[in-house]
Amino acid sequence: MVRALLSRALLSIDSPGKRALKSLNFNHRLLILALMILGEKMLLQACVNTANAQASQGLGALLRNAQHWGLRFLVAFASVFAVLTYVRLRNQLSWLNETIRTTPIRLNWLWAHILLIVLLMPLSHLLYLNGNGSWAFGIEASAWILLGLVAALTAALCMAPWSLWSRVLRAPGTVWLYAGIAALLGTGAWSASQSLWVPVTGITFDWVRLVLLPILPTLKSDDATRIVSTDHFAVEITSYCSGLEGMGLMLVFIAVWLHYFRREYIFPRALLLIPAGLIAMFCLNVLRIAALLLIGNAGYPDVAAFGFHSQAGWIAFNLVACGVVSLSRRSAWLNRDAAPAGQTHRSENTTAPYLIPILAILAAGAVSRALSGTFEIFYALRWAAGAVALICYRKALLALDWHFSWRGPAVGALVFVIWIVAAHLLIPGATMPGELVRLGTGARTLWIATRLTASIFIVPLAEELGYRGYLMRRLVSVDFDQVPYRTVSPVAIGITAIAFGVVHGALWGPGILAGMAYGGLAAHRNSLGEAVAAHATTNALLGATVLVWGDWRLW
Repeated sequence: MVRALLSRALLSIDSPGKRALKSLNFNHRLLILALMILGEKMLLQACVNTANAQASQGLGALLRNAQHWGLRFLVAFASVFAVLTYVRLRNQLSWLNETIRTTPIRLNWLWAHILLIVLLMPLSHLLYLNGNGSWAFGIEASAWILLGLVAALTAALCMAPWSLWSRVLRAPGTVWLYAGIAALLGTGAWSASQSLWVPVTGITFDWVRLVLLPILPTLKSDDATRIVSTDHFAVEITSYCSGLEGMGLMLVFIAVWLHYFRREYIFPRALLLIPAGLIAMFCLNVLRIAALLLIGNAGYPDVAAFGFHSQAGWIAFNLVACGVVSLSRRSAWLNRDAAPAGQTHRSENTTAPYLIPILAILAAGAVSRALSGTFEIFYALRWAAGAVALICYRKALLALDWHFSWRGPAVGALVFVIWIVAAHLLIPGATMPGELVRLGTGARTLWIATRLTASIFIVPLAEELGYRGYLMRRLVSVDFDQVPYRTVSPVAIGITAIAFGVVHGALWGPGILAGMAYGGLAAHRNSLGEAVAAHATTNALLGATVLVWGDWRLW
């Protein structure tokens, strides 16, 4: 019965939706497949008894480590294979998109895949439940692996028939070998890099001490424990503080950036950006740890431990990444497209009005959390950053279509109901934070007013411009500003909704549903204003719930 109803629903999609679903190219289908597998992995991982899995020995430990390193190998292999295939075979594989556009998504295989995932859920729970020393564990593990492989196969067959997959698998030839070797080397390098943590941590410890000694002459340091301390605060520099993770992330970012814009940069000199970025990340990590101790020593231990410690690393990464991009694109020594000295490129940036407001809010949020303890006392920074960005681009924004009907608030109210139910199921209840209670009446009223006005007027505008205005249409065409909302495909709506939901933490599930609702409404009514009205209504009702009923878990 349920299957019949869902099949009818899929068959009853309107003609634009049908065309969009049938015209999915190979890249779209691979992306959907990857998102499916990622979501299902998270679901099955949640079913596993983590404590028993970590304590397992023998065959159980072997399976756990195989999964741990196997996943890294598969991610590395898929990444390298995709890049090599695109670079070497993109012209030869042009037939693929022409063929696959006429191939529908096969629902029978989808139902088989869903059934297998349902069977894997209890099996995942049983896997480490009773230890791993008996023959039963071997049977359970074998059944889990077999069902997992069949589930992956059914997911692939849902997207395309085997005859098409076989042609795809044969076409790359030796690329499979090169990708496998690169993935093995990459996975091995990741394992080997862990041996660098100890010496690099020692170097970081010495540099932090050198930076702090002129400022704090009474600084105490212990080489054995790598603890630097004062009479009021202490910091232990562990392997996770070495800065290697940030340097690794910067290495990946610069490598991807140089590859993507390889036609603009002058090689081999552009490769100097890699050591420059790594050195900058290391130096900023040293300054981050030094600043952490100074903040704690100044009498703000909560700010140091809960705010600055968690945010400063990302702030440093963003500063270095933006610096590398900005300076390298302006340098004629590194970039062919850089303007000559004394000249500047002046062209209208159609992307900026859509992205700058939300990026400004995110940047201000990182700074605000870094300056706060367990409670974000400086939330007004987000309000100010978003307001300034919207004002700066007011001419471009006023030219957009902001009309909306009763449907916007109605959808917003429906999302509010979903959000409330999910919050009560997923998040423990909370009263007004103690830090806010201890503020004076005037300061407390100002904080609440700032939070409320930002959530109703500024955040909905900034987020809808970024997600629905830009990303959803950018997935359809490079010239996103020329794409009518009514022509956006269901795939673009879904991907944007997933990106929107992920940033909402524990409420990522209702966040995805909200993104689907806002995106579908904008597409149905061909207006971004409808999505903004819905989003603002949801936030206004959430704010009212917080203030009237005291349900502070929603803020």
